[in-house]
Amino acid sequence: MKNIIETLKKKWLRDTTKTIILVLILFVVFIGINILIQKLDLIDIDVTKNNLYTISDSSINQIKNIEDDVKIYLIGFDENTSLGDLLKQYNRENGKISYEVIEKIQDRVDIKNKYGLADETQVIIVEAKNQNKIILVDELYTYDYTTYSEIDISEEKITNAIVNLTIANKPKIYFLTGHGEYGINTEMTMLKAYIENEVNDIENLDLLIKENIPEDADLLVIASPQKDILESELEKITKYINNGGKILWLNDPVGTELNLPNLQKILDLFGAKFDDGIVLEQDANKMALSAPNCIIPNISYTTATKDIATDGGILLINSSKITLADDETLENLNIEADNILTTDETTLFRKELSNGSTSKIGTDEEGSFILGTKLTKTINTENEEENPKEAVMYLLANNLLVVDYPITVGSSTLYPMQFYNNKDYILNTIAELTEREDTISIRKDTGIITYTATEAQDRMIKIAITAFPAIIIIIGIIVWFIRRRK
Repeated sequence: MKNIIETLKKKWLRDTTKTIILVLILFVVFIGINILIQKLDLIDIDVTKNNLYTISDSSINQIKNIEDDVKIYLIGFDENTSLGDLLKQYNRENGKISYEVIEKIQDRVDIKNKYGLADETQVIIVEAKNQNKIILVDELYTYDYTTYSEIDISEEKITNAIVNLTIANKPKIYFLTGHGEYGINTEMTMLKAYIENEVNDIENLDLLIKENIPEDADLLVIASPQKDILESELEKITKYINNGGKILWLNDPVGTELNLPNLQKILDLFGAKFDDGIVLEQDANKMALSAPNCIIPNISYTTATKDIATDGGILLINSSKITLADDETLENLNIEADNILTTDETTLFRKELSNGSTSKIGTDEEGSFILGTKLTKTINTENEEENPKEAVMYLLANNLLVVDYPITVGSSTLYPMQFYNNKDYILNTIAELTEREDTISIRKDTGIITYTATEAQDRMIKIAITAFPAIIIIIGIIVWFIRRRK
């Protein structure tokens, strides 16, 4: 190696012409390698913390089995943007999904006229099954008012558009109203948005107006009712259960005993009840924020929790507990219980909510408690030729998990769904109950986008990357040549 360097110094670098040729060769090789890489269309290496520019497993699971032809038009964007690369990944995962980048809509008059687009329009158009979905550029970002930052949700929007246009039947989820429940348009707007993003239809259900729970109901959600239901409503919900219905029941402690006999009759069909009080953790390794009421429960391994159970778990704040009937009673009710969320034996349950002590007081109950359980009820039909139906009730002794109440942690303000895997836990539970196993996953954290270059800025950056090194090399050659002449 030393001999080679000496040879270059003596025979090459002393000759100005050969030096220039050597530099030009290196420069040409550099440009050639870049052109070759572009021709090969290799997948970019995503080095961001949360793989912001790599299609997520959740999206892959939802699109991989799509058999309909899907065409995506990226209009008003450069193909070399992150959006262009994202569409390449969709095509690689499923060849039925094709895309076309149209930098200038004037070049495609047919598309321009079909959708009535202006010359400077920037949109994404997804077509499938003679339907289409137009995604405006403003819809590709949302705003986090707790951090005052912009969040990129491009993949989420594109995946949802594809699934929306190709899915055979979207699950229909009804939220019970009229009894002081948390509302999807008031206290649970974030949950509503997340559920809709998973390609579900959501609707409020007032059983004083509806004759029955609609036949298209895939899931009924009951969220912390504060008043009892009427006998007529009880009959409608009981009928729904006997027809094999599915219920997700979230319940927060209230600190005062509520008289809800008809609601309890529904729970009695499954041999369960919610206890009013708060679970307090005593193990520092099972609590968050050094607060006994912020507990990290044990999670059993199920279809919905298989990834969550091994990836940080979830965090419940001010959770109550669930009591199940004895094994004999559950057997007589044809109930199979699968306890999803539990605590250790040293946990406390406190009914005296006005007492803020962090250690055990005389009225506290100590033991292992159930915080979340899936109860499957076999419904025997009168017709022996018919197969038995199964009704499912998923009970969660916590509703704060999914409400819009912000919590201050140090200098940050967070929502309960943003802690640990809380969002994935509730969405995966809903996916399991609505038989949408394809959407069960750990969803990608889209992260915070604080700066996005414009097309003009992007061109300037590319020019700087290629031109500046060339200018420096040329200046170096000129300086060397002048010094050589002296």
